[in-house]
Amino acid sequence: MYKSTSYSYGLVLLTISLGMGILSNTRSKETYRSKILSQSSGSQSGIFLSIDNFESFCMQQYGKVNILPDMQEASSIEILDTLQLWINSMNESLAPSTVKMYFSRVKVYLHYMGIKLDTQDVKTELSFRRVPQEEKYGLKLDDIQKITDNIYFPMKVQLLCQLSSLTRIGEIVQLRKKDLILDKQNIVVKIPSEIAKFQKARTTFFSKEASALLRPRLKTLSDNDLVFGSNDNVLLAEQNSGQILRRCIIKLGLDMKTSRTELNLINTHAFRAYGITKLSRHDPNFARRLAGQKGYLDQYDRLSDDEKLALYQKYEYELMIDESKKDKARIEKLESEKDFRINRLEQTILDMQDNLKRLNPKS
Repeated sequence: MYKSTSYSYGLVLLTISLGMGILSNTRSKETYRSKILSQSSGSQSGIFLSIDNFESFCMQQYGKVNILPDMQEASSIEILDTLQLWINSMNESLAPSTVKMYFSRVKVYLHYMGIKLDTQDVKTELSFRRVPQEEKYGLKLDDIQKITDNIYFPMKVQLLCQLSSLTRIGEIVQLRKKDLILDKQNIVVKIPSEIAKFQKARTTFFSKEASALLRPRLKTLSDNDLVFGSNDNVLLAEQNSGQILRRCIIKLGLDMKTSRTELNLINTHAFRAYGITKLSRHDPNFARRLAGQKGYLDQYDRLSDDEKLALYQKYEYELMIDESKKDKARIEKLESEKDFRINRLEQTILDMQDNLKRLNPKS
């Protein structure tokens, strides 16, 4: 016991003699990786993709990957000039929105490493291209039918599930079998907080049409297997999905581009947007709740899963692709509404008769 205490005390004295405090900790790229472990794997991958882009630029521009020690010794003007050169190099190959996103991630990393940028300096000294606000393409049912009739079948199922559940591509490629509840016609989807944007878990649903197509695949999976994702790396899984869709739309002649940025008008996000648009026409707050968007009313958090599913099924026909199934679902909805009105009318008549009896008991 005495030796152990003396040894520890000796280490403290050695640390102090070397000019190091007992709480000192050298920050590095690896310690930063540990710092952001609480973020989703998708966010972590995106952050290090941005850092890797910056380091690749440093290698090409200055002949070494890690210039952070040099930046720590440099003036604020030299640091800002270096960052502007990096921004300019990204402008040659990346969209303006991507450039801004990469910069914001690296700015946080630089701050962690002791390179603190003044907000006003960033605003006045650094120049970014404007993000063009081009009109979004409204995916049509005919487009969806053409694509799903001609695409790789597993991708068809993924697109129909994404459309009907209003999920993001980064969320759906991370879903595992254990996240699905299979005891109803509509598969219930429990999106866990660790893969959800804003780290907020939520419940959504696959349409009966999509659920029926997915069930044979689920029989071959273990609970922890990915349902749609081709890779545990989220970015790679997203890219694989995007490439499969791009090949299909090129083959079909649907590879329309934006006028300036030359980006595809039809992408995986367009399927989610289609579902949000259709459902929002009936109940915008419920659509935002299912989609995991900010600003929805919290009233739906109080509903049970069965109550949410009943509300979903009320408008489910809007999210179906097969015309015959769509028509059948629409007819079922109309019949259900008719039965409800008849029952309510019958109850009203009974209530009126009871009131008349109370008012005139001798009759």
